[in-house]
Amino acid sequence: MQHSSTWRADFSAGFSVALVALPLSIGIALASGAPASAGIIAAIIGGVMGSWLGGGNLTINGPAAGLIVIVLEAIQAVGFKGMLAAAVVAGALQVIFGAAKFARKGLMCPSSVIHGMMAAIGLIIIAKQIHVMLGYAPIAKNPVMLFAELPRAILNMQPLSFVAGGLSLALLLSWPKMKWGWTKKVPAPLLAVLLGVTVAAVFGFDAKKLLQVPQDMSSWLAFPDFSVMTSLTGWRVALTLALVASLETTLSAAAVDKMDPQHRRSNLDRDLVSKGICNMISAALGGLPMIAEIVRSSANISYGAKTWRANFTHGLIVLAAVLLLPQALSLIPLASLAAILVMVGSRLGSPAHFLHAKKIGLDHLSGFVVTMAVTLAVDLLVGIMAGAAVQYLVEVYLGLRPQNTFKPAYNTHKDGTDATRIKVESALTFCNFETLKSEITQTLNDKHSVVLDLESCPYVDHNVMDQLVDLNKVATENSLTLRVLYSETHKSLGTDICSAVRKAA
Repeated sequence: MQHSSTWRADFSAGFSVALVALPLSIGIALASGAPASAGIIAAIIGGVMGSWLGGGNLTINGPAAGLIVIVLEAIQAVGFKGMLAAAVVAGALQVIFGAAKFARKGLMCPSSVIHGMMAAIGLIIIAKQIHVMLGYAPIAKNPVMLFAELPRAILNMQPLSFVAGGLSLALLLSWPKMKWGWTKKVPAPLLAVLLGVTVAAVFGFDAKKLLQVPQDMSSWLAFPDFSVMTSLTGWRVALTLALVASLETTLSAAAVDKMDPQHRRSNLDRDLVSKGICNMISAALGGLPMIAEIVRSSANISYGAKTWRANFTHGLIVLAAVLLLPQALSLIPLASLAAILVMVGSRLGSPAHFLHAKKIGLDHLSGFVVTMAVTLAVDLLVGIMAGAAVQYLVEVYLGLRPQNTFKPAYNTHKDGTDATRIKVESALTFCNFETLKSEITQTLNDKHSVVLDLESCPYVDHNVMDQLVDLNKVATENSLTLRVLYSETHKSLGTDICSAVRKAA
C-alpha cells in the first residue's frame, strides 16, 4: 500500500514538474543559441536515464539557466555541432571526476564566487531576453551594452510581442502572490505560455515571432563534430562545461538534500557520474548539457515527490507531450518564452543577493562583486578565477598564513571523555577546511563526539560556517555532539564570526 502511495505521489509531482520543464527547457535552448529540440532532448534524457543511473533522491535533471552563457559562447566559438562535441568530452570528464570522488571538492568553492557567478548569469539572461520580449533585434552583444540599448529597444519594440511578453511576465510575477490554495498546484510557466498562445491566436502573430519546431522529429537529431577537439578552443569549451556543470550539479544536489523531508543524503560522486553519462548521450543526439536543476528540484519537492521516480516521470511526460502534440509547440510566442527566462534571470540576479553578501561581511562581498563584474566584462571562467583569487587575498589579509592555504594548523587529542578535542591554530577558509572536515567526519563515523576549539583561530569564513552547520546535523543524527569553542573577539570586517559559529554549534 505504501509503495502504491509513493508511486502516485511521484507520478503527480513528475507530471507537474514536466509542465514547468517543457517551456523552460525550450526557452533555455533558444537563449543558448541552440534549437528548441536541444533543450527537450536534454530534459528527456535527464529524466528517463538520469533517474535510473541514480545518485540523487529528489533532484530533477535537465538543461539549466546557469549554463546558458557558457553554451551560447561555445556555439559562437565552435558552432552548434562543435559545442555538442565539447559537451560529449565534458560528460566524459564528469564521469572521471565522479569516479575519482571529486564531487565533495566542489563544496570547497567559495559561496561568494558561486553567488557572484549566478548573479552575473542572471543579469546576462535579462539583458538578452528582454529584447526578445520586446520583439527587438539588438545591435550590441556585451551585456552592459545590451542594457544601454534598452531605451532604443523600447522605442522600436513590436507591440504584439510586448503584449504577449508583458502579460506573461506580469502573470509570472503575480502568480506566487495568489492566496488561493489551488494556485500552488498550477505551474506559472505553463500558464504564461498558454496566455501567450491566446494572445498570438487572437491578434494573429507573424510566424517569425512564434517558436519554430520541425514537425519531423527525426530532424531534431544532430551529431557532434569532433574536429573542434583538435583545437585549444574546443578543449577550453569542454573544460569550462565540465567544471561549471559539475559545480552546479554538486551544489544543487547538496541544496536539495537539505530540503528533503526524509533527510536523505545523495551520493554526490555517483550523481556526478550519472550526469556525465547523460551529458554524453544527450550531446551525442543533439541535446544540451544538463545538471541537477535546483528550481525544478525544489518544485518537485513542493509537489510532494517521494523518490527518484518523479524525475523519471517528468522525463516520460515531456517525451509524451512532444510525441502527441508537436504542432502545439509552434503556437508558442518567443516573447512568452523570453518572459519566463527574464523571470528566472531576475531571481538569479536579484539585488537581494548583493544585500545578503554585504550582510555577511566585506570579505564575502569582495568575492561576490569581483566575480560578477569580471564575468559581465570578460567571461564566466575568468570571473570565477578572479573572484576566488580576490577572496583568497582578502583571507590572507584577515589572518590566513600562506603555509596554511591548503591545510590548517590543528592538533587532535582525547579530552578524557568520549569526545575528541580538535584545537585549531590557523585561519579556516574555503581552500583549507576539507582536510579538517575529513578529520571531523571520520571522528563522528567512529562514534566519537567532537569539541572544536577555535579560540586560537584568527578567522573563519562563511563557507566553513555553512559546513559546520551540516556537520552538526550529522552529529545530531548519530546521537553525538559537535561542540564549538570560540572567542568573543572573533570579528572580521563587520561579520560576527561568533554568531555564525554559535548557530553551527
